[in-house]
Amino acid sequence: MKPLLKKTNLVIAYLLLFSMSSKAQDLYFSTGLNLTSYVFKSTDNLPLELNSKSSQFYELGYVFKLLDNKLHYSAGLAINGFDATAGDSANHYEWETTYMGLNNQLQYIIIPSERMPFELSTGLQMQLMHIINGEQKINGELFDLTKEKEFSGIWIQPGAIVTAKYFVSDDWQLSLGYNYSTAINVSNNTEEKLKFNNQQIRFGIHFNIN
Repeated sequence: MKPLLKKTNLVIAYLLLFSMSSKAQDLYFSTGLNLTSYVFKSTDNLPLELNSKSSQFYELGYVFKLLDNKLHYSAGLAINGFDATAGDSANHYEWETTYMGLNNQLQYIIIPSERMPFELSTGLQMQLMHIINGEQKINGELFDLTKEKEFSGIWIQPGAIVTAKYFVSDDWQLSLGYNYSTAINVSNNTEEKLKFNNQQIRFGIHFNIN
């Protein structure tokens, strides 16, 4: 997985350098819901029934408008919750984790806002992240997940996104987006593997800063 991580870092670095040539920028804040499915592979390959659970996310960053406003590259600091539950009538299990990361998105404008106050875009994302808090609850007893190799280390989160934006004025806009992604732990070299399949509903506010 190390070559993949190096390639990911190179792509992100190239996008950051390319965006420096952009004169138009937005400051944005996004929040909303994550609906996460844990996909866990144990050493004995026994199936584990895990239920999706909703949690929140927060993201603050910049949007750089490129190629005459046809292409938008954004880079933001994100805090994501990825949670799940499991159990039966006798036992209850719950996982609550929080990850911090650098989220990079590249979106192409499908419908520009030239004749109407709406804009529609779609594109891809790549996020690098690391766990900052995590607990597993087993029948009310708490266990720290931040030291567990399945949860710790470096994660990458590729995904696809679609965004609709409403122009309240020339200076600020509101947005609604949907994102589907898969988070993979690229530093876990144990036999037990974990990944997150995540659906995200995004609500955002954008401010023109130049």
